[in-house]
Amino acid sequence: MSAIGIYQVLFQVSVSEAGQLILTLDSGGGAVEQPYTVVGRATGTSQIVGMALVQTTVVNSILTVRNPTSESTSLTITTIAGGTEPVSAHLVITQFA
Repeated sequence: MSAIGIYQVLFQVSVSEAGQLILTLDSGGGAVEQPYTVVGRATGTSQIVGMALVQTTVVNSILTVRNPTSESTSLTITTIAGGTEPVSAHLVITQFA
């Protein structure tokens, strides 16, 4: 993220397996998991959706959505969920301050 500030991060994705996702923030020293952002599901019948506020302290911080390091199961993004039309995944980042 190009500016220091507070950002609202929203993501949603349909996946085939049970699993978890987490936000990480890299301020120049490597990606650091943000533990308050962990979201997941126990079954394969819903989307994984997360929303959190993230504060950056340096310019050009890098934000990622990924599996927590403690999770070894890979996630498969579902291309067709609930019908015949392809579905999409979303990542929305809004700077607040």
